[in-house]
Amino acid sequence: MTLLIVIMNDAEKNASRGLVLRRRHTATARTPPLTDLPEELIMEILLRLPARTLVSLRSVCRLWRNLISAPDFIRNHVRRSCLRDPSLTSLRIACYNSLPLSDNGVIYDSFGILSVRSIMEKPFEPPKVDYFSGQRYNRIVGSCHGLLCFFYEDGDQNTHGMLWNPCTGFTFQSPEISGQASLCGFGYDHLSDSYKLFGILRKKGPSGLEFSTRIYTFGPTSSWRRIDDIPLFVPTDDPFMPDNMEGVFFGSSRACTINWSVNQQVVVYFDLDKETYGHFSLPYTDSDDYFQRMGTYLCILGNCLSVCYEHLNAQCWFVWQMKEYGDVQSWTKLAIIPFHPQLVNLGSPLQSLYISESGELLAISPSLRIVLYDLKNGSINSPDSINLKENYPNLSQSIGFRMAYIYHESLVSPKGLQSNSSKMLLQKPKSIVS
Repeated sequence: MTLLIVIMNDAEKNASRGLVLRRRHTATARTPPLTDLPEELIMEILLRLPARTLVSLRSVCRLWRNLISAPDFIRNHVRRSCLRDPSLTSLRIACYNSLPLSDNGVIYDSFGILSVRSIMEKPFEPPKVDYFSGQRYNRIVGSCHGLLCFFYEDGDQNTHGMLWNPCTGFTFQSPEISGQASLCGFGYDHLSDSYKLFGILRKKGPSGLEFSTRIYTFGPTSSWRRIDDIPLFVPTDDPFMPDNMEGVFFGSSRACTINWSVNQQVVVYFDLDKETYGHFSLPYTDSDDYFQRMGTYLCILGNCLSVCYEHLNAQCWFVWQMKEYGDVQSWTKLAIIPFHPQLVNLGSPLQSLYISESGELLAISPSLRIVLYDLKNGSINSPDSINLKENYPNLSQSIGFRMAYIYHESLVSPKGLQSNSSKMLLQKPKSIVS
């Protein structure tokens, strides 16, 4: 095993320089030829390497490229990295500017990729940001298995679904559909091994705005399908008012759903397998609690559906976890985070993103500062070095919007799909520097 690791370390260095090891590799006492190693052993060791390393190692030889690109290998690597060894996949934050900027008359969005590890380990050093931009309005819908999903709006009347894997560079564009997305979501249906994009599309009709609910399953021959509209699961006479327009994907062996908070009272979900709807209540502490809430934000923390909301009377943010998905009795209060003048922007959400193994909650405050909250002792750390508004102006115009998505780097691309990304112009713009 040690010998193969030596080979792979050398191979990765060579691959990064544009070199490729050939089969005529000369064996030495320390390094056996690649062809002498059992394929099962090579696969087992490759499964223990990070996704970004594997991307480089695909260029070593045909055998390794075929092994690393095989669907079973990719599926096993995702399963191992998510469930057994998180070190195999680098955790990243994708931030985007939901209000397009203009550069020489061209409208584009700014996307920034930040490393969670650098933020957690070196909070007083400004994290490196890899910037990307597009020439159209790209709205992030969600993330799953290392894939980021967008709605790519082409003018006022048409839109596409887009997939992007920042680690591998894979991008895919769905067929065009008429309308623009309002309520939407993206997730993975493990029973059919497929990725699905949900959207309520609006367009101008003869008598005004028309709405229709559509779903797209990413596949080589897929098309948009019309499905039933969302029932109005609201326990009062209030209008149906979603707190989050982009649904939150929850995935487990028992359920794969897209979830929206509605009227700060209920969670409405869409079952990706059955393609049906349901709902359950959000947590509350007393009868007056609902009227004191603002900035309700759904998220996934510790593999649990979670909610964070601002409480006006208590002058704090409450964070809750649902320990058993769908069981309202399992809502558990995770944290009470007191307001701080540098963090508050009333009515905008605290965007909770991640809980580390050491018990630190990573979040983006309403004032667009990155916050580290210690769940054990209640301390708050929000260094000036990671103030998005001041230090990263190209990402700072999204106050009040969901502007950050967390994802694990992976090798994933939906089965049967090849990149068709001629219009997915996510390139590093020359005019933006961090």
